Amino acid sequence: MNTMKVASFFAGIGGFDLGLERAGMEVVFQCEINPFCQRVLNTRWPDVPLHDDISTLSAKSIPKADIWTGGFPCQDVSLANQGKRKGLQGARSGLFYTFAELVEARRPPWIILENVPGLLNSHGGEDFRTVIERLDELGYGVSWRVLDAKYFGTPQRRRRVYIVASRGSLRSAEVLFEPGANHEVARAGLGQRDLSTRRNAASLRDSGLYSIQHATIGRGPKAGPQAKGYRNDGETYTLDSRGSSDVVCSTDAPFRVRETARVSRELDSNRFRAVGNAVCVPIIEWLGTRIVSLSQP
Repeated sequence: MNTMKVASFFAGIGGFDLGLERAGMEVVFQCEINPFCQRVLNTRWPDVPLHDDISTLSAKSIPKADIWTGGFPCQDVSLANQGKRKGLQGARSGLFYTFAELVEARRPPWIILENVPGLLNSHGGEDFRTVIERLDELGYGVSWRVLDAKYFGTPQRRRRVYIVASRGSLRSAEVLFEPGANHEVARAGLGQRDLSTRRNAASLRDSGLYSIQHATIGRGPKAGPQAKGYRNDGETYTLDSRGSSDVVCSTDAPFRVRETARVSRELDSNRFRAVGNAVCVPIIEWLGTRIVSLSQP
């Protein structure tokens, strides 16, 4: 069987890339504008072509790939920016249109997009409808689902909407949805541990992971809907990308940001932004594995 090839847009620090590699795919192209993230990508994927700005990217220069991925910028659709949500008209989230133009020129068989759940109701749902309709116009069967990282073996709450599009078919629905009913959550904040990925669903409730917001503790009137503060039930609130939070773990915790990265304090703000913007690797691996299985003869 031929190895599926991946072109990664808005690559960040390579969450899509790592997850799909774990699913047995090969990354052949990356596009990322942030200098810090570029250094990470060049270190981890030194032989993969890296373009710096999607707005200057020519479709002809993108190697042939079976799957295109992208976590296009979320700032203009995020609920964290209450009162400032420009939606797809914003300069950052509006880069979706640039991505769609490249898709129109090359028509890859598969597309995976990731964004914050705020995309679903930005401008009364019109922005999300624009995304779906544009992909439909290009000949894709489109499916979407909100997935939470805490059900995939991570100690972090990170709800994101995942859009899977399959060229000329609705195989995308087979990727995102499994047959049978899902279990209901027993109580808010806990969740069923065997919802979707039994292989990755081991609980990390004893990890002792805390998320502490330095600027303010609690939710002020201008803090937006994302909860801050700390938890001690083994599950941290969503790490943000503002570089103003810290992570404190017990000695035997699964990871510690500074110790694991072996970076100085001066680089922590860059790293927190990168981690705050990153996708959940186990979710991407799960999606990739399902795409590979559907693509086998």
